[in-house]
Amino acid sequence: MKAWKVSNIEKSKYIGILELEDGNYFEVVKTKIRFVFGNCCNIGLLESGYMVLDKDFSLDENLQELLEELETYYRDGKQYCNRIVCNDRM
Repeated sequence: MKAWKVSNIEKSKYIGILELEDGNYFEVVKTKIRFVFGNCCNIGLLESGYMVLDKDFSLDENLQELLEELETYYRDGKQYCNRIVCNDRM
């Protein structure tokens, strides 16, 4: 798994809230090359991680992949995720 570093979300597009089966949820923004996910507060988006977009997939397919990766992370552990890069606050 790649090392996490903060993403530049300048000029990003807000996608919305992605809610997981277990009740966890993340705000998602899209940059040119990745989805960045985290939680919003009064200072902005606190990034938890990102997933590089697959250019062969549609926006919806990439979003579905992000959902599946996050579900796997919380259900089975981060060792079973291969597309998301996350920080220690996850």
